[in-house]
Amino acid sequence: MRTIRIVAAVLTAVMAITIIAGLAAGNFSDEGSTILELAWGRVTLIDLYVGLALFGGWVIIRERGIAAVPWLLSFVVLGNLTTAGYALKASLQSESVAQFLTGRSD
Repeated sequence: MRTIRIVAAVLTAVMAITIIAGLAAGNFSDEGSTILELAWGRVTLIDLYVGLALFGGWVIIRERGIAAVPWLLSFVVLGNLTTAGYALKASLQSESVAQFLTGRSD
């Protein structure tokens, strides 16, 4: 579990730093429209949202209820910053890899 926690913490930090740097250096409203005009920009966005849907399925299985909804909404708004944060949260609450994956302690 220690490795999972370290990886999740590092990825959360990398995403947060990258988003902050992007906000400081660029203009999302102007540059976002350019991304959608580019073929690889559209591919990247589709790839992102397919991954978020798969990860969201894992969260729904782990959370088993309404607790998944705020996470799912955060995934759509903040992308993989939130997925990394969720993985970190799940790892900190888990004593084994099985519990990390399923959310169950049995």
